[in-house]
Amino acid sequence: MKDLLKSDKLIKFAFISGIVAIALIFLSDFGKSTETAVTDEQALEQRITEMLTAMDGIDEVPNVTVRLDEDKHTVLGITVVCPQAISNRTAERAINAVRTALDVSASKICITT
Repeated sequence: MKDLLKSDKLIKFAFISGIVAIALIFLSDFGKSTETAVTDEQALEQRITEMLTAMDGIDEVPNVTVRLDEDKHTVLGITVVCPQAISNRTAERAINAVRTALDVSASKICITT
């Protein structure tokens, strides 16, 4: 009888330990995906900033914000704030450059001053 009781406790302990281990694995992966998404957004922001700064008509460094979906493969939106006024033609060229570079529709891109 004592051996059976020990066996039941052992089974319960193993079951609870397994659930805790699975929960810890899930939580550790969750934190990494959020950090990776932020890093991916920052990398895209840097690339777009460098690309736009190299364009004629954009003399000052723009502030670029990129938002990615949780899957990190879908761009939700891009905002480009230029510190100085830019012409409509330059804004159109900037939208086309970002649209082509990231393969997104122009409706997801906002360029403002």
